[in-house]
Amino acid sequence: MAISGKDRSRQSFCKSSTFGEYSDIFKSNNRHSSVSNSPSNTTVSFTDFGKGTLCLNDDPTKASSRRNQIIKFFVLLLIPSVALAAITTAGLIEDKIKQDNAAKIQHDILMSVKFGNLIHSLQTERGQTVLYVGSNYSLTALKLVLRNRHQVSDILKQIYPWPAGQPPTSYLTNCTTFEDYLQHHRSEVVDRFNTSVMDEFRFYSHLIGQTLKWIMNKIYIGKKNDLWNHLVAYRLLLSGIERIGMERTLGSVYFTHEALTDEEIKLYYARLQIGRSDIDFARQYSKLVDDRYNYYIYQLDNSSYEQVQIYRDMIISNSHHAASELQAINWFDNITNHINLLYHIQQDLADFIIAQSNIISQNATSEFVISTVVLVSTIIICPVILYLTIKLTQENQLIATQAATKTKMFLHERKKNEGLLNEMLPKSVVQQLKEGKYVAAEAFDNVTLYFSNVAEFTQICHESTAMEIVEMLNHLYIQLDTRIENYNVYKVETIGDDYMVASGLPDRLPGNEHVVEIANMALDILRTVNNMKAPHNSNLRIQLRIGIHTGSCAAGIVGIKMPRYCLFGDTINTASRMQSSGR
Repeated sequence: MAISGKDRSRQSFCKSSTFGEYSDIFKSNNRHSSVSNSPSNTTVSFTDFGKGTLCLNDDPTKASSRRNQIIKFFVLLLIPSVALAAITTAGLIEDKIKQDNAAKIQHDILMSVKFGNLIHSLQTERGQTVLYVGSNYSLTALKLVLRNRHQVSDILKQIYPWPAGQPPTSYLTNCTTFEDYLQHHRSEVVDRFNTSVMDEFRFYSHLIGQTLKWIMNKIYIGKKNDLWNHLVAYRLLLSGIERIGMERTLGSVYFTHEALTDEEIKLYYARLQIGRSDIDFARQYSKLVDDRYNYYIYQLDNSSYEQVQIYRDMIISNSHHAASELQAINWFDNITNHINLLYHIQQDLADFIIAQSNIISQNATSEFVISTVVLVSTIIICPVILYLTIKLTQENQLIATQAATKTKMFLHERKKNEGLLNEMLPKSVVQQLKEGKYVAAEAFDNVTLYFSNVAEFTQICHESTAMEIVEMLNHLYIQLDTRIENYNVYKVETIGDDYMVASGLPDRLPGNEHVVEIANMALDILRTVNNMKAPHNSNLRIQLRIGIHTGSCAAGIVGIKMPRYCLFGDTINTASRMQSSGR
């Protein structure tokens, strides 16, 4: 049975000239879309020229493609421009950070110098107060205490502005609060003889320790800071001088008493070792500190330092002796000279850090200016280059437009032809035609055919309009077309409400696999339409009558205008009759 109508049998094959004429169409198209095999012909095809070489794969016949091409050139030039701007901006940011860090270091060091003077005076006051209490409130020690108190008050007045931020204790909130807290202890505790040596030691040590901790935490030490080692050394000097100041106080206690208690000697030894370690580490971190230490301690004040070492050995031995205020004053004066020299080293290091910070800041400013010039130049020059490039690209596009337009038209027509053929003919047959091969009719020994139509279709046509019938069939066929995509079958034709599908052709399947494909497809279609309703009438249920038969047939292309892949043979008639007699 031919697919052109039910029960219209045509047992003859299509003339071979039909296939030959249609094949010539593809041969003609292929000649236009490929490179000639002749050595003398080196012309590139329109297809390759249009898709692979023109305008960076953009179609110059379209405004959007031309715009895309310009965008590509724009991006290609913009990327290095943006990269240069980004690098320059990063340099600006880095230079700004260096400036800020240098300024912060200068501010922190200047502030620490002022507080260093305060701490140095408080350390002296601590030692003199302990000496005063330990000497049973002697008048000689009292004069020294009162003189140092005035010195602390004068230094407090010089600290302006007071550092901002949250202090670790309330008495460090501002200068007035700090001075009131210190004065209250002086007047209400020390001057009323209501204290002891260790009480005074703990009070001043806590006061100095909290102040020192607060100041040290404010000194910025960045990982990439060129002065980080000197800043670490500066902090170690602050800490080491404080430890030696505590050692000075406990040593005064030793000489004003017969001996130190176990707690006092342990505290003294710990402060001595920590102070030495801090100073040694500071010398290792900063060569400037090491040079100054060798000069001040070992050259200028070697005798005083040797005397301090003698006193230290006496205190460490903690042997019983007669209390001596004079010996305590000598110890105090000698170690104070030693502390003052360390304090001078600290001041020299602070001056060095400030000077180096100024140099870093100046260099950063120069680099900042250079980076700014480069950035401004980039901002000015890059748009000019981009504009000239765009203009040149537009001129090139005008040259390429004509050739690209013709190529695009050819490709469009060829694509339409191929798309139409793929809808009309099997893909394997279309491929043979595209390759210029002769497509002959074929005989298939074993195929399975499927026919179906809508039950009571004539009655439905009487009760519905033509547009409703078209809408219903379109709805049905869309569902069926979707389902058969899941199986190895070929849709042959739809005529009215008839739907014809084959398996085993044009691609042969092994064994009886075509029977399985058609059977599974038919069951799937039945499940799909089981509850399907007509779009124009929800009460009208769509039912199918299906006929399936397996046998031999012949197949080939028929016609030049609207060619069809037609099937012929008794198998088609049998399958059609099975469908028409089905229920």
